[in-house]
Amino acid sequence: MNERRVRAVGRPVYGRAQPLSRPTRRRVRVARVSALQRRLLVIVALVIAAGWGIGQLFAVREVLVSAPGRKAEIESEAHKLVGSTWWWGNLITFDNGGFVSKLQQADPILRNVTVRRHWFHTIVVTASLKQPSLGWNTGNQLYVLDSDGTVIGTQMGTVNFPVVYDGSNLPVQIGQKVVTPHFVEFVDQAVPSLQSLGISVTRLDIKDTTLDLTAQTSKGYKLLFDTSRAVGDELSDLHSVLALLVTQKKTPAEYIDLRIAGKAYYK
Repeated sequence: MNERRVRAVGRPVYGRAQPLSRPTRRRVRVARVSALQRRLLVIVALVIAAGWGIGQLFAVREVLVSAPGRKAEIESEAHKLVGSTWWWGNLITFDNGGFVSKLQQADPILRNVTVRRHWFHTIVVTASLKQPSLGWNTGNQLYVLDSDGTVIGTQMGTVNFPVVYDGSNLPVQIGQKVVTPHFVEFVDQAVPSLQSLGISVTRLDIKDTTLDLTAQTSKGYKLLFDTSRAVGDELSDLHSVLALLVTQKKTPAEYIDLRIAGKAYYK
């Protein structure tokens, strides 16, 4: 037999060669899902699907506005509020009271607001607007007040309601309440009542407080009022002093002060 010599190729190995070790295989355990866990996963999936379905079924997609004016502005602001929170975007979770409060804060001209749901995708907003009752001139700017004393806007030119000039020139903002409802009511009653007595008011002024109101008249003298009192009481005192001045053939040169109950002073 012929022997075959095999020549080693490569670098020679000195010493005793170590046999190559075989790589060990690690067993990986596969996590098993129990029957209870599978049921819970199914329930969670069903709840998510049901919530999404209800959200789509009762989603608010339309806002209808009924108002004597400013319908476009009210509708635009209502859409913003509906989109601001997820619970206002669905008829199921819609909060009527919170929505009305936010809408009135955003638009100070709104007086009364009611909201009702119209299934399945609509809310209906019914609003009434505040009406100009008194002018308020401060800082060379004429503002318009509602009957509750809230600033509802600015005005240019002449107006057909009384204007009070604030001598303090304090700045005001739309939506701010600058006087009490009683003050507005006092002025609204006093001006036409004086007109019925033949006295036209040419200007109304306050200085440091709204309790003291000065009315410049067409007669050339001023009337000093205490707005905390009833208009009728002060006009009754005015009528008495005017009757007395007629008998005395006198005319006040500067003012008639009606601020003290049951008395009237003139100069």
